Amino acid sequence: MGGTDCGAYRAGLGVYAIGRLAGAEAAELFAHLRGCPPCRAELAELRRVAELLAHCVPAREGAGRGPRTGASRTGLSGACAYGSRGPGRSR
Repeated sequence: MGGTDCGAYRAGLGVYAIGRLAGAEAAELFAHLRGCPPCRAELAELRRVAELLAHCVPAREGAGRGPRTGASRTGLSGACAYGSRGPGRSR
């Protein structure tokens, strides 16, 4: 790892694995990957998972554009549904 903080890069690995990370972020991550075997190994695993999912999940028209939670369906934002302190923290 060469003393580099991988945490800053790990969040983008999944997006990079499916080819959706662009611009400077993608270039920065690519440069990091050249010198970081653990991140390259994790990227390889994420790419395998993405490939499996691509073959297992039937394509849907408009996939990824619908509401993801009950709160979205009712017009509530996540902050409204869970409050500013998160789920289960009303005090």
